[in-house]
Amino acid sequence: MEALHHVIPEGVPVSLQVVLATLVLGVVYSFITADRPFAGFPVIAVNGQNPRKSWIWHGREALAEGLRKFSGPFQVVTGTGPKIVLPNKFADELRNHPSLNFNKAFAKDFMVNYPGFEAHRLGLHNDWLIQDTVRVKLTQSLNLVTDDLVDETAASVQDVFGDSEEWTTRLIRDDMLEVVARLSSRVFLGRDLCRNRRWLDIAKSYTVDSFLVSAMMRAVPAMLRPIAYLFIPQSKSLRNAVRDARQLINPEVERRKAAVDAAHAAGEKPPKVADAIGWMYDVAKGQDADYVAGQLSLTMAAIHTTTETSCSALLDICEYPDVAEQLRQEIIEVIGQNGWAKTSLYKLKLMDSFLKEGQRVRPMGTSTMNRYVEKDIKLSDGTILPQGSRIMVASNFMDPTIYTEPEKFDAARFLKMRQQPGQENSWQFVTTSPAHTLFGHGQHACPGRFFASNEVKIALCYLLLKYDWRFVPEEGRPAPRVMEAISSVDQKSQIQARRRKAEIDLDNLE
Repeated sequence: MEALHHVIPEGVPVSLQVVLATLVLGVVYSFITADRPFAGFPVIAVNGQNPRKSWIWHGREALAEGLRKFSGPFQVVTGTGPKIVLPNKFADELRNHPSLNFNKAFAKDFMVNYPGFEAHRLGLHNDWLIQDTVRVKLTQSLNLVTDDLVDETAASVQDVFGDSEEWTTRLIRDDMLEVVARLSSRVFLGRDLCRNRRWLDIAKSYTVDSFLVSAMMRAVPAMLRPIAYLFIPQSKSLRNAVRDARQLINPEVERRKAAVDAAHAAGEKPPKVADAIGWMYDVAKGQDADYVAGQLSLTMAAIHTTTETSCSALLDICEYPDVAEQLRQEIIEVIGQNGWAKTSLYKLKLMDSFLKEGQRVRPMGTSTMNRYVEKDIKLSDGTILPQGSRIMVASNFMDPTIYTEPEKFDAARFLKMRQQPGQENSWQFVTTSPAHTLFGHGQHACPGRFFASNEVKIALCYLLLKYDWRFVPEEGRPAPRVMEAISSVDQKSQIQARRRKAEIDLDNLE
């Protein structure tokens, strides 16, 4: 403290001196204990910024610069320390490596030990509940939930976009967030809760608030984060969200448990369920499980990424109106002839290609496969990834050896690639490969991508047949919001819609 007296002006009240001293000591402590870049890996900085600011504000440029300058791994410095970036050529080599841990890769990025972060904590410590629920139960039940998705799509699209035949300007992210929240919640929680206003508010805000609080706390020295947490308004919103979610969901969980127990006691089979509450109960097999944290974790993983995909697809539809007409014709032919049969969504192959091409040309992220190195790994080129490091793999969506004219948007690109001998299943929207890693790659690739694919396709069937779409006149495509290596549709993005007469009645198909 004596040394601080030379820094703090005389006459400052003692209480303020204590606060200032705490701040100074916190900064010093954080500087001393901060993770240092690993020796032997070049550190990237761009635009005259230091490495940390380069990543936060120019993450995509930093990745591009590292890939341009180096043929091997390099480092970026994030708000929670260094991460080693590997070129895309290592994706297959690392995708299932036993010394790489998926969950630990994010332990520093999210404040899992603070109230309100229960969903993140579940993913870090008990991810089996979500992984088995999605990978096994949800994926195996895709055909069972199609009718629910169609029913909720019809209702939510009508509620959100209405019947006006005049061009109306829409905040497309807000609109699609409402639709996707209802669709996902219909499958996760069932019909009654999926339309509960408080739950929908939680579903839409929890992910944003948790990411925002985490980002703000990462910008603060570690020693001062408990104080920062108390003053960030969204921290209270997170705590309230968890509290209210428990009040909404726990009674339904108890009701389901009682029904199952009663069936077992009577020697009968428990009633079949087609939502995530029942699936979680099955997966838990009597173990203690936080079903509310599980629901929030599902919501966090599903709703905003699916909203992003849907919004980007609508922006592409506005930008390429000829593609919109081609997609409509495919919907009329496939859904008009087959209804919502098991194979109908699979047969929407142009739509499948269109969605994948949209991801390729304007990817949400330009890095993927985040992992924590649990012990030293020697790569095929001799590079040693040190124990305790965090890594990620750079994406490679513009490789001219794979994609002809990679800068061009070609809605049928992947449809044509699937038509090559032996390639039918290699280039589907849900297929991962080193050339297309937006869903990740390997054993930790997004397990919910099959559900998300069906969800988006059903929504687009309704949005394309029932509405026309265009950019706001004289404004063009809204600019994205970019932070670190993530690009997303800005919340203020506007496009226009008007009701059209659908060629087939999607609401009354067999």
